[in-house]
Amino acid sequence: MPYVLGIDIASTRTTAATCVDSGDGWGAPEPSWLGARGPSAATAVFLDDDGYLLTGDAAVEAGLSAPARLLTGFHERVGDDVPVIVGGERFPAESLSAVLVDAAVDQAAERFGEKPRHIVLTHPVGWGSFRRDLLRRALAEAGFPRAALVPAPVAALHAYLAPRGEVTAGVCEFGPDGAVVTIAATGGNGWQPVKTVEGVDPGEAVGKVFELAHGAGIPPQALAGIVLCGEAPPVSGRTPCPVFASSDPVLTVATGAANIAARRDVPRPGGPRSNALAAVETVETTLLPRVDPLEELTERPERPPVDITPFPLPEPTGAAKLLSRRKPIVAGAAVVVLAATTLFFTLTTREATADKGPEAPPATSSSCAPSTPGATHTSPEGRC
Repeated sequence: MPYVLGIDIASTRTTAATCVDSGDGWGAPEPSWLGARGPSAATAVFLDDDGYLLTGDAAVEAGLSAPARLLTGFHERVGDDVPVIVGGERFPAESLSAVLVDAAVDQAAERFGEKPRHIVLTHPVGWGSFRRDLLRRALAEAGFPRAALVPAPVAALHAYLAPRGEVTAGVCEFGPDGAVVTIAATGGNGWQPVKTVEGVDPGEAVGKVFELAHGAGIPPQALAGIVLCGEAPPVSGRTPCPVFASSDPVLTVATGAANIAARRDVPRPGGPRSNALAAVETVETTLLPRVDPLEELTERPERPPVDITPFPLPEPTGAAKLLSRRKPIVAGAAVVVLAATTLFFTLTTREATADKGPEAPPATSSSCAPSTPGATHTSPEGRC
């Protein structure tokens, strides 16, 4: 059965949703079950002793016994100079994100019996072309060269609001580090982010949308709506514009990504070409250009200088301090004991040789007894 897949890799949880083509068109998005006890799974990878990678909730469970082999927070590190290192192995952050995508695709393929027709993957709204290109290359190496990349706020808007006309809307993404508030506007290119503020207090996120809209010259009542996603708190009181929040806002971004994937599908021969499809394709090719023939990576943007204040590392205490000192002491003592023992046996042997004459050959034969003239060897083992 043909279907498309939308995937959202957030900082702590990964979600996915599918749209199925029943023959009469694409159906509504449905969650793709990724977790052990729910649709979402942990954004985590675990490297076991045999070199295999576990993903999601299974990775977190395995990490309880070996936390040093548990990898989290890597999706935000795409584009960093320092790779993720675990178990002596180096992993580029984008390759770990591709592992999560591969796991989500396998889950969906197991359910539907085939691979998805299209895949749409979200990314943080602040990513530039350099980070997107890195992720595209990693996805191509993992077998997904045609996966589309869409900013998470754009996907969230597609869960409720189609890009029709010229309107403005807001998105509040709630996470462990506060809320990311974005206002986006539609036009010939579909939804495009206009302004984003990160680290907003969750209780002030909706108010921040109105503040950003006011700064853009848009009255609050003129907004098409505000979409809440992630671990969204309840909104109290009345708002001058609609507020969209599903029963499980964690799935909102993945649901919108699945809607985008469905609208990217090629129309049937002779069928009408919808404006929504044209708008989504324009967003993909204009804001997030495809890299089908993999070209050279764009130049890394210059990073601002960072002031690092040096600080002394805490000195180990207790058993750790003793062990750190004991290792070289034990090694040195072993060398001294070995040298003294060797000298003692050498001197003892010399004294014994000086007091005695030449020793007579032993009376009993052994496998290592020296051969005597005229003796007949019963087997080849009679010599050393």
